[in-house]
Amino acid sequence: MMRDEMDKMVGSIRKAQELLSGAPEVVEALVPALNVSYFLLDGHGHNFEDYLAAFRGAPLPFLGTFSSHEEFDAWLKTHFEPPPRGAMQIAGERYTLGYSRLKGTPLKLRLPLVEDLRRPGGVAGEARLWFALDQAQAVLGSVPEELEGLHSAALALHFIHEAGCTREFEHFLAHFDEHLPPLCSFSTREEAEAWLKKHPSPPAGATIHVGEDELTVGYWPRSGRRALIHFPKYEASDDVEEEDEDPAS
Repeated sequence: MMRDEMDKMVGSIRKAQELLSGAPEVVEALVPALNVSYFLLDGHGHNFEDYLAAFRGAPLPFLGTFSSHEEFDAWLKTHFEPPPRGAMQIAGERYTLGYSRLKGTPLKLRLPLVEDLRRPGGVAGEARLWFALDQAQAVLGSVPEELEGLHSAALALHFIHEAGCTREFEHFLAHFDEHLPPLCSFSTREEAEAWLKKHPSPPAGATIHVGEDELTVGYWPRSGRRALIHFPKYEASDDVEEEDEDPAS
């Protein structure tokens, strides 16, 4: 689902930027909304999928209604095996329950009100972004798919703030052309496997280092399968370079 949502988000924001090309300052202000989907692929996917589903009203396990955060925290201590996922209401506000990428600690992710969707907080140039999102909404008109992509991108910015990843996201935007740093490093494969096994919801798509090797976390919630995947780096050989040369030379 994340790939489809990413394509939809990127397509909508790019369409808005194209229609707003006469206002370069607005186009620039939309950059966080354009690139947030790529950031989510670095291990945030499962948390955001639940967050998006809950906002849209899609079926999601309902964990209950709680009068306070203290009441929910007490409930969670007795319902952590297996680690629950789903939506809940705490003190009159809607949340989803996710897990931090590194330590697997529970994350209570507050959902915005519909009227606050285009007002994500904790983003640099907040007022400029809000104005740009309003302009994007206006130029995209009433095309359902394009508006859905815009709304998903706006929701993703709320998610980044709720997940406590604002600084990390700002660094990502400032170094967009660079490889993301690994989520964590381990000395041995055994240490990495132990971390993966213990994590309640492994951050699929995130990169970790084991010694000098770079591995990608794989996790399939329905089956519970977990894996550390090694993607070999492509290195052009002399033979390949020769094949790329003009045959007539």
